[in-house]
Amino acid sequence: MKIANCKLLRQDRPLPANLQSSFCNFHFAILPQAKRCPLVVAACVTVFWLAPPASATESADDLRLRAEAAFRAGAQLAAKAPDKARTEFARSAALYEQLRRGGAANADLFRNQGNAYLLADDLPHAILAYRRGVRLAPHDLALHRNLSYAREEVRYSPPGTLGRPPVDHRPPWLPRLPDWTAYLAFALYAVAWLAAFRWWMVRGGGWLTAGSGCLVGALVVGAAVGYEEWAQTREEAQPLVVIACDGVRLSPGTWSAPPPRYETPLNRGVEARLLYDGGRWLQIELSGGEIGWVPASAALVDR
Repeated sequence: MKIANCKLLRQDRPLPANLQSSFCNFHFAILPQAKRCPLVVAACVTVFWLAPPASATESADDLRLRAEAAFRAGAQLAAKAPDKARTEFARSAALYEQLRRGGAANADLFRNQGNAYLLADDLPHAILAYRRGVRLAPHDLALHRNLSYAREEVRYSPPGTLGRPPVDHRPPWLPRLPDWTAYLAFALYAVAWLAAFRWWMVRGGGWLTAGSGCLVGALVVGAAVGYEEWAQTREEAQPLVVIACDGVRLSPGTWSAPPPRYETPLNRGVEARLLYDGGRWLQIELSGGEIGWVPASAALVDR
């Protein structure tokens, strides 16, 4: 099934051709004109109000079918009734959220949910959904393209680079390390010792060169595995935070009405890492290393 020519687009910027829709489980979506300052509380109330409560007997397939039907309804209304279309897209995103809260977690789900959120003009939730998908499927080019597009919709306040996402120098097409990479490092290390032992016995035959090569390979692969493990541990220890509304100031403390640490405000869609959850206040770290506090009501946390 294909959905094409959805016209709910930004008027000031053409849609990149590589983000055109090609739906089979709604893997891609055309992205919307972004509203600039939705309050996080209003967004959450809207999302949960739009999704009817699932019955005790409602299966994951039922939720998925309802989410897809809501998305199709939004796509059909996009040209003639954009407001109603956004309502249907929000309903679709909320149903996908019910699937996630029920234990579903895969790249397709988060791609679909992110697309629905974007078309519903909910940029912070869209970025959060795409980031969850990229974490599960770092090789998924569609997720990377849609995340990049969503990040371009964020209004970063000049001057400087405060709040801008980190630059990932790793090409998205470069495959991530498979689960068996650690075993490969161990095997290379074992072969290196066997080659060294063989060289000690025969004193020739190129065994020393072969053993040295295997040892270098084991060290390189082992270092790569260690880096991946460190990144995964950091991801789990410091959850993703997405600013949910415009004009949020990064403060040095949690006391009443603290002065801002930086004059530049953070707008919705800015990404950070959670350092400490203080209840009503969150201590976060931006990609540039800037640390401060923001109200919990003004941020989304990946939990």
